[in-house]
Amino acid sequence: MNKKTATVTAALALAASSVIVPNSADAANKIRFGSELNSTIQPSNSVPGLQCDLNDPTVECTFVMNEAYGRPDGGEKSPTQGTLKKVRVISGAAGTFQLQLVKAKEVNGVWQAKVKAQGPTINLTGQDDSNWDTDNYKVEVFKVHMYIKKGWRLAMKATSTSAVRCSSGGDNTLIFTPPLASNQGYRPATSDDGCWPLIEGVVKS
Repeated sequence: MNKKTATVTAALALAASSVIVPNSADAANKIRFGSELNSTIQPSNSVPGLQCDLNDPTVECTFVMNEAYGRPDGGEKSPTQGTLKKVRVISGAAGTFQLQLVKAKEVNGVWQAKVKAQGPTINLTGQDDSNWDTDNYKVEVFKVHMYIKKGWRLAMKATSTSAVRCSSGGDNTLIFTPPLASNQGYRPATSDDGCWPLIEGVVKS
């Protein structure tokens, strides 16, 4: 290899590395938590979904993720401090909720939580017939910009939600009625449900 060829080869290698490295670094800084979502995840038994009060459809509550579908054993908590950049949601039907970030703990067998940050209103379109027919489910993505700390969880303030997968038992969702509000201390959950909330956060650390 002559000197000219060696110089060109080195320049091309440097140019290629300058393109690849920043993208890899940026991807490494984005961490997902919450339910692990993709187009194969069915929002089973999600219509009409979870309701805060079966007798009064106007009652609001907060649905707090207590276990993440596909990410058990702590996947419901943000693993890092940073900025919540996106939320990803799979919902069986159209609906609306206000995003909340909460901190939860179990005391003497009783789950408690409090709001750490109030987020934007999220409007969901849900699945259409083709999604159900083909088992190819729509993952809706929403840009947000919220400070988040390690250990905080995703929650939905609404009257009901179809952003769930109901195929299990247990306390996968904690329910707080009335909804959790800012400037309040820890409150015990009023009930729980075995449905998994199908919501995922993307954090840039």
